[in-house]
Amino acid sequence: MLIPSLSVPSLKGRFPFRLGTTSYILPDAIVPNVRFLGPLVDEVELVLFESRFADNLPAPKVIGELNGLARECDLSYNVHLPTDIFLGHPDSGMRRQACDTILRFYERTLPLHPTLYILHLENNPPEDTMHINTSDWQGNLLYSLEYLLERGMERNLIGIENIDYPFLWIYPLIRELHLSICLDVGHLLVQQEELRTYIEAYGEEIAMLHLHGAAGKKDHRSLREISQHDWRIISNFLINYRGGVSLEVFSREDLTTSLERISALLTPPKDDRIDNFGLPDLIGSGVEAGNSERRA
Repeated sequence: MLIPSLSVPSLKGRFPFRLGTTSYILPDAIVPNVRFLGPLVDEVELVLFESRFADNLPAPKVIGELNGLARECDLSYNVHLPTDIFLGHPDSGMRRQACDTILRFYERTLPLHPTLYILHLENNPPEDTMHINTSDWQGNLLYSLEYLLERGMERNLIGIENIDYPFLWIYPLIRELHLSICLDVGHLLVQQEELRTYIEAYGEEIAMLHLHGAAGKKDHRSLREISQHDWRIISNFLINYRGGVSLEVFSREDLTTSLERISALLTPPKDDRIDNFGLPDLIGSGVEAGNSERRA
């Protein structure tokens, strides 16, 4: 049995949503990170950002070890697919290469039974000399996503993340293909967007929430960097939310302070409108905290 770290609070099984964080909290490989995190959280986001490095695709032996840790720690995974590929590229060969890369990572990690695959629909690289307008880019994205679905990716396992351009550019694709949304709060904070607008517009379609703070243009900071105004909006959304929440930070210090801030939702002040987060009633009524319909 793995023993939780004494210096990092354990919130495993404490919330009605799945609470997780990234596989890069320690300056080490994925397996030691998951072993460290297993007693602390419900789920680990396997961060597989860079496809150009061969060792970023977990070897079959690593997949076996991760499955063992999932059983030992009662842990689930979600997978953040590579971000260095361009599904909307004007060159059909580049698009096919991007699709093949996504499928390779998808098929390798499928034995882990991920709750969700997080996908960036990256804009074309700025150094690319092949100019393409937004409409053509959207069309190319549609073809690539349809190809991925035809090749076997399950649409209910795909979560499209908002990144550094207007979300309305890609929302029609999400709606047309019946995909899910991964709402990245930190990205919205950097762009000075109004969180309430996004939560009210897309709340029912959010399968994963990436939570992290921002300071100026730098995100992936501790939750303590989120203003009280924005934190209240997030907290109220989480009352009835039953999907996944990933504290998308990349250091032990930021994870510790983030867990400390989100743990305060368990015991808010009596005059707070969060209404004690509903947890005593949920747990007392036999609803299993840390679980969701997707897990069941």
